[in-house]
Amino acid sequence: TLLDDIARDAVRLGETLDYRGLGTVEFLVAGGEYFFLEVNPRIQVEHPVTEAITGLDLVALHLRIAEGAGLGLVQDDLTINGHAVEARLYAEDPAMQFAPSTGTLSTLSLPSGLRIDSGVEEGDAVTPYYDPMIAKLIVHEDTREEAAEALAEACGAVEVWPVRTNAGFLVRCLEHPRF
Repeated sequence: TLLDDIARDAVRLGETLDYRGLGTVEFLVAGGEYFFLEVNPRIQVEHPVTEAITGLDLVALHLRIAEGAGLGLVQDDLTINGHAVEARLYAEDPAMQFAPSTGTLSTLSLPSGLRIDSGVEEGDAVTPYYDPMIAKLIVHEDTREEAAEALAEACGAVEVWPVRTNAGFLVRCLEHPRF
């Protein structure tokens, strides 16, 4: 399959580089073809998607490698289960060309039943001095369609005030037929 071919080429690249650790090899896919994009020898912002579909704790694996214990698994040990989709909830205003929206999060209510990675809570201030990401919302379902639908529902349930967010934009993207 295409996924098997991509995985095989990613492993081959790692072997060619004599890479020892976790990293991400990225490819662009167009129809039945794929093209190498880049290698990231670090944990990615999107790592919860990989954790969801593999059942692995990538941060723990990175620490294991840093301690000198090695990875402890090979490509054939990996299995993919279902589909995961991640959206980044930002304090930004899509109606204003996605300009950052600052202020105190008087209301911050995020949905339950999914993985949420966040460094802010209700009462915190969103300032212009840092990345305006409020949270990453990650869902894991059996199919891509179910995952997109669940994530759209979760984004639609986000409540943030008075700071503006991209939640409505995310819902429209996830529900768009081309997505």
